[in-house]
Amino acid sequence: MKVLGICAGRKNGNTEIMMKEAFMAIEEKCGAECQLVRVQESSIHTCTGCEACMTNHLKGNWEFRCIHKNGTDHFYFIEQLMREADAIIVSSPAYNLLPTGQLIKLLNKMHASGNYRDMVHHNNKIGAAFSLGGTDWTNFTLNVCKMMTMELTGSYNALVDAVHFDFVPSKGAVVLEDQILERMHRLGENVADALIAKEHGEKMEYVGTPGVCPDCHGNLLEIRADGVYCPQCLTKAKISVVDDQLVAEFTEEEMAKNRWSKWGQELHDNNIRKGHKKAAENKDVIAERIKKYTAYECAVTLPELITE
Repeated sequence: MKVLGICAGRKNGNTEIMMKEAFMAIEEKCGAECQLVRVQESSIHTCTGCEACMTNHLKGNWEFRCIHKNGTDHFYFIEQLMREADAIIVSSPAYNLLPTGQLIKLLNKMHASGNYRDMVHHNNKIGAAFSLGGTDWTNFTLNVCKMMTMELTGSYNALVDAVHFDFVPSKGAVVLEDQILERMHRLGENVADALIAKEHGEKMEYVGTPGVCPDCHGNLLEIRADGVYCPQCLTKAKISVVDDQLVAEFTEEEMAKNRWSKWGQELHDNNIRKGHKKAAENKDVIAERIKKYTAYECAVTLPELITE
């Protein structure tokens, strides 16, 4: 068995220390091989939005096609490690409420890796996530780490543990926090238990920090014109106030239509297809109307970079 840890923090920093504590527990409990990817040290080309991959997918070809070829950055190497892993743990410190930008770049690229997505949808991996903040300005960090974990493991059902901690801003200072390290050891044990259960044809339920949403275990709600939703998995909720407490109720019917389900994925793909179909049917109109915008020059000229 193999476990891959995707760490978006500093080398030998807090999140890496936390990941290694989880790894030690995994190795002790099930003997799985653990590998760490330092995302901050990797080179990953930014997705340009060229849609070469999406066009390929919509034609029914799930082989990953990107204009950035294998060997021009570290993406394909990291993706191969993901393919080989039985479990994936995603972690990041909070940078201005969010995970690090380098982790987001990796998430953007993985979203279009069609044959990888197809593979994990048919055979979910085990997933876990954790994050850490210097203060409590961290509202979206764990949610994005969990979202990425669900994307990389194939389903919200693949997530077995997730936890976030605040108020550890200094590099390496997490070693002073016994409670955090103990919790990370338990996260590792939970991942090991899930791997063992899967080997025996069983499934381990989520045991991480509970959230408002029963699907993705997120703690956010979004008000839309037609109701209240979990913004992460797009599961609709019914809101009420009971004893001065806000209560969100999710029906089985709505939970089955979440963003990570087969139904949700097909809805997303069909909506993309409709948009491309409309554009194709009106390509001459688009070409004519877009002229005034392409002729409107307002972009600044960027200076040459120092290469030494």
